[in-house]
Amino acid sequence: MKEERTINKATNSNQKTETSNLELQHITEVTRQTGYFEIHYAHGLTGRLYILDSKTFGLYIDPSQKFQEPEQSEKGLHAQIFLTDIYSAQGMNDASLHVTKNGWQIDTGAIAINLVKNDATMSVTKNGKAVLKEARSIKLTNSATVQTLVDHNCNYFGGGTQNGRFTLAGEKIEIVNTNNWVDQGVASPNPFYWSTAGYGVIRNTFKPGHYDFNSTLNNEITTTHEENRFDAVYFFADSAYNLINAYHKLTGRPALTPVFGFYEAHLNAYNRDYWVEVKPDEKGAIKYPDGKYYREYQPKDLPAELKPKSIRETLNGEHGGVSYQFSARAMLEQYLQNDMPIGWFLPNDGYGAGYGQTDSLAGNLKNLAEFVKYANSKGVQVGLWTQQNLAPVDPANPKPDDRDFEKELVAGVTALKTDEAWVGHGYSFGLNATQSTAKMIAKIKGDQLRPFIITVDGWAGTQNTSTVWTGDEVGGEWEYIRFQIPTYIGEGLSGQPNVASDMDGIFGGQKPIINTRDYQWKAFTPIQLNMDGWGKNPKNPFVFGGITNKLNRAYLKQKSMMMPYIYSIAAQATFTSKPMVRAMFLEYPDVPQFYTNLVRYQYLWGENFLVAPIYQDTASDEVGNDIRNEIYLPDKNQVWIDYFTGQEYRGGQVINNFDAPLWKLPVFVKAGAIVPVAPATNTPKEYLDLKKQRQFIVYPSGNSSFSVYEDDGFSAKYQQGDYAQTKVSSHLLGSDLTIQIAKTKGTYTSFDPEKTTEIDIRTKKAPKAVKTVVGNQEISLNEVNSIAEFQNQENCYFFDQNYLVNPYLKEFSTNLKQTFLRIKLGQTNTSQNEITVKIAGIDTSATPVNSLPAEDDSLTAPTNLVQDDEKTTADSITVSWQPVADCDSYQLKIDNLLYTNIKKASFTLSNLRSETAHTFKVRAIKNLKASSWGARISCQTKKADKKEQK
Repeated sequence: MKEERTINKATNSNQKTETSNLELQHITEVTRQTGYFEIHYAHGLTGRLYILDSKTFGLYIDPSQKFQEPEQSEKGLHAQIFLTDIYSAQGMNDASLHVTKNGWQIDTGAIAINLVKNDATMSVTKNGKAVLKEARSIKLTNSATVQTLVDHNCNYFGGGTQNGRFTLAGEKIEIVNTNNWVDQGVASPNPFYWSTAGYGVIRNTFKPGHYDFNSTLNNEITTTHEENRFDAVYFFADSAYNLINAYHKLTGRPALTPVFGFYEAHLNAYNRDYWVEVKPDEKGAIKYPDGKYYREYQPKDLPAELKPKSIRETLNGEHGGVSYQFSARAMLEQYLQNDMPIGWFLPNDGYGAGYGQTDSLAGNLKNLAEFVKYANSKGVQVGLWTQQNLAPVDPANPKPDDRDFEKELVAGVTALKTDEAWVGHGYSFGLNATQSTAKMIAKIKGDQLRPFIITVDGWAGTQNTSTVWTGDEVGGEWEYIRFQIPTYIGEGLSGQPNVASDMDGIFGGQKPIINTRDYQWKAFTPIQLNMDGWGKNPKNPFVFGGITNKLNRAYLKQKSMMMPYIYSIAAQATFTSKPMVRAMFLEYPDVPQFYTNLVRYQYLWGENFLVAPIYQDTASDEVGNDIRNEIYLPDKNQVWIDYFTGQEYRGGQVINNFDAPLWKLPVFVKAGAIVPVAPATNTPKEYLDLKKQRQFIVYPSGNSSFSVYEDDGFSAKYQQGDYAQTKVSSHLLGSDLTIQIAKTKGTYTSFDPEKTTEIDIRTKKAPKAVKTVVGNQEISLNEVNSIAEFQNQENCYFFDQNYLVNPYLKEFSTNLKQTFLRIKLGQTNTSQNEITVKIAGIDTSATPVNSLPAEDDSLTAPTNLVQDDEKTTADSITVSWQPVADCDSYQLKIDNLLYTNIKKASFTLSNLRSETAHTFKVRAIKNLKASSWGARISCQTKKADKKEQK
């Protein structure tokens, strides 16, 4: 990392301006210098404006006039927020300075930076329109700098891990690691935000900050950091994706998670604690594979009289006998014996755990290497947790409990999870830690191993070397599903697509229904951590047995089957800045509601799936069968398909009372989707060994395409272009479908172009004809009549009327069978041969259950629609109306958005901002006919009192 340095040292660097309470009063002069524009303020203060490119600039005001890089949290740290030199002169040549009647203007060719003489404010215009405007000049004190901007009625996003939030309009957030891992807490803050006005800002600092986006009173927003200098980079773009991409260009592209990182991990301390046999009803008793019950003790808590009876955990079970079941190896075996996917294992996740019980570091490293070898033989990778420095304090005389990460890498470790106790207090600690670790990996492994680091102390730039996990949370509580959903969405909007959290929490538990609901939605998220050893029950997917085991297995298998899709959208996140967990508005920017908390509990998984987790007990029975309300399906011209059942829904509506029995996560795939999939696997090695086959599921509708990404899944060579991509296109015209699989472009070390190809096409009827061309040769396909024939032949097709997207769920419902045309083509060189499949006579007709009903004036329209003032709160509005006898359901139009399948004569709209107005009208539905709409009413949320304000 670069040492702290002086940037373009000023001619008046010995001058220092007192900043006890300074608000810039006016600008006296703006001049062009070598490398920057110099702004002269009253009081003798100067600032510098650096042009990085036509859409990016930096503003640095430093009363000390030293213009140094930001102060690190401690001496000896060299964390870097920016990979780009933000003090460079690279954009100066194309920038021009002009005097205006109000001051000065710097024209970059894409934007105009306006500096107003009299009030020392700055604004930025683009094509003559104001994009950013200061409401008053920057204020500097000895303890803080404040920028105040005009709010142009915009939305704001960013700020890092802001628990329970993804949209920041109306919010006050802390750019502070609160280590408070609950709703409204902050784990990994980020001094970066962006606005739908078309700009983003990164404050170049490691000091705590406080951002106020609540502009209700004065149409102003303020951003404050606790330092006496102002150093910020501004960038401008026309879309959300381009703004996030600009952030990545400045601070580094997100690291691409290795394939094993997308499989579930198991983490615990297997080298520290003791186990004592106890009675089944004793507190803390856990049943082990030998059928007996044991209680766990940390060394400091083990009574002396129990020491002779105790069994100490180990990594490799080297003591044999009954003690083996307390080893890391035994736990890994339990995953595989229970047919549960697992990708990586951390055997030392606990304070003081270590990874060996010998009298030397060398002996302990040997013990670690033996476990790594064993885990690798099962197809699983090994990582380590750290609470201390990654090198011995005295390298010449290492202690047994020291760490030597370079030698751990040689032993085969491929992942690292950092702890707050190691990274320390202050915001360059965590960033320095992940960047230093990445350098160690490169030093020892070169490009053979990509960094896979997980931190709970992120900052701007963390995404380039590390993923973040959202902190230690409590299982067995709906709350920790509820607030995680918007947290994940917000991470992606903050430029961090790689997000992890503990499965059913690290603490708590004992609620099988909540446990499996957590497994369900997190199968459609990036990284899953089973943080064992701290909860009320063991944290693994098979702890509860019975139905819970089966459902957890089904969703872990589901994730493994979607690995080609997951890895492709992970690559999108790395190369194009499109998050894996996507806010609705990223793909549907013209829907105002998608920028608000009305959609905080749903998201897009890539561009093809919409996920609406079960995050609360809405109307659950005793076994967990429930419903999900307020699922916003976008685009009235789009058909959305229930992924598991094939039931169709029309977009442009908010559906309610969606059946969600315990086995079912509400997941919708859009018509037009192309989804690369694979057979279910239990380990990343099994998946990576599937080199000779590929499979695509196609949901025909109009024209669509998807680019499938692949690389070796493990090394850093993808950064040098060692990867392959295949574009798959679908073109539907009437009942004729053409699918084109382009030649695979690119290659990598283990790439095998010789592959078989399976294409599964959703259609309600068997086709009239199927024609296939591979390269320039037409291939004759044989129609087969059974799945057995299809599986045993090549160059064939089969109309499968019992198609299951997830066969592991088949025992839970009789409504899972869908109809697909399945085509299997023999092995061909995919780099040399394009494949074209033409199908005549398919049936993609849709019969959405929520089709708009015809209006029938003979039906009675609901009357007496009123706001229920007693039930209305600062963030919700309840309305009710006179029930209509014998109607099937009601529909509401709320702010011109259609809400359907409402069963009662009342409705509560939640997740609103205080003191905001909303319009409602209602109609009745019976026998697929609708009454006329009743009168529209206007309602308003209440004012938030201090207890409600967060």
